[in-house]
Amino acid sequence: MHLSPKAVVLVLACVAQTSFGREATPDEGAAAHSPTRLDLAQASEAAPSSLLADLLARSQELSRSGKAVEAYELLLAAEDTYIGTLEFDYALGRAALEAGHPDKATLAFTRVLALDPTHAGASIDMGRAYLALGDFARARTMFQNLLALDPPPEVRAQLQAFLDLTNAPRVGTPRGLAYQGFLALMAGRSSNVNQSPSQSVIYVPALGANFLLPGQNVKIPDEFAGIAGGIDLSRSLDNTYSLIFGGQFLERRNFHETDFDLGGVNAYLGIAAAMGRHAWKLQGFGGRDWLGARPSRDLGGISLDYVGALNPSTQFLATAQGGQLRYVPEDIKVWDANYTIVGAGAARKIDERSTVFAMLSTGYQSDKGGSPSGDKTALGLRVGGEMIFGPRIKLTAMAAGEWGQYDKFDTGFEVERRDTRQAYELDTQYWLDRAWSLRLGLSHALQRSNIPIYEYTRTEWLLRLRREFQ
Repeated sequence: MHLSPKAVVLVLACVAQTSFGREATPDEGAAAHSPTRLDLAQASEAAPSSLLADLLARSQELSRSGKAVEAYELLLAAEDTYIGTLEFDYALGRAALEAGHPDKATLAFTRVLALDPTHAGASIDMGRAYLALGDFARARTMFQNLLALDPPPEVRAQLQAFLDLTNAPRVGTPRGLAYQGFLALMAGRSSNVNQSPSQSVIYVPALGANFLLPGQNVKIPDEFAGIAGGIDLSRSLDNTYSLIFGGQFLERRNFHETDFDLGGVNAYLGIAAAMGRHAWKLQGFGGRDWLGARPSRDLGGISLDYVGALNPSTQFLATAQGGQLRYVPEDIKVWDANYTIVGAGAARKIDERSTVFAMLSTGYQSDKGGSPSGDKTALGLRVGGEMIFGPRIKLTAMAAGEWGQYDKFDTGFEVERRDTRQAYELDTQYWLDRAWSLRLGLSHALQRSNIPIYEYTRTEWLLRLRREFQ
């Protein structure tokens, strides 16, 4: 969250993930031992080592002998060695599912689908795991997406049987509460912790003279450390709808410039719906930001998000959001505003390990505090992609631009304000194990304006240690 009171920023977040989509062939269906047992060798990109092959063979033999718990324990003991290897994670997920641990199975299948979003076996078994957890909405979505890929008749019949179970759960079957969360520690350095111009002297046309900015309003670099966390929960209401709720927090402290420490909490409550290839989410949200350990602003609003699969490789994304920003300190209430944002875009899988996305947005900010700039109209573009290298490394890159135009003549600078903002991010994530990851990020932001007090540049690097909970 960005907490500077000097510029109200319209934000449109795009988290684009590819949908699974590999169509099972008739040969795959005939070779499977059961509706969801695909040959592990078909999912492999390279032949497994002899030790791993022996481990998988022993686990499979135990499973065939009815010793599901022993098979799971055998693989679990080797998790630290082979975690992140597609063949191993798929086998571990199946073993966990058969041993009665569907929650553990979802963790393993998530890793498989991160490496290969089109892995049919993992997609089906993930649906079975959701079914076992009582999360019928997500199980239904998984099976409907697979059926939409027009699989062979025998596979279609098996998928339809699973789908029927989500439509008619047994009497007394609980509709489970699903959750996922994270906790992260971070450290880094910013070249501009107060998001201010680099020059200390600004010429003000109305005064016909130069104006000396106070030291706190001139670019200041500093190191920082912090902690962040969040949780997302969902509870199925029926076969289509789920109640969703959760929130996040952030605390970021500078080593020296404590007046610009950042903090914030936010929460949301809403409804999610999954219907075949389509998913919607309607939620209300609210939060408070802090600057320098003092309340800075309150925000609240409502948002509607949509994701739809155009084909096995492409998703369509759309969002609409409206809300208000209200600043707490009296001396900056001039920046109070209401806002609306709408956007649309797409994410496309290029190959088995890379995805690209693009999002175009427009927004309107209505001045409610008497800003000298007036109302704002904005147009934004965000493009990016991610690529997976090996079993544990993911590289993400993003570029964004925003063009802002204000409608009020600023009497001090004798112009109508115009801003152009560019932002670039490069992030490398390394999975230490199934729950822990290490991320190194580099970002650069550049804003240009025809009113110089709104110009700034900022470069940051950030190292984050993150723990996932599911």
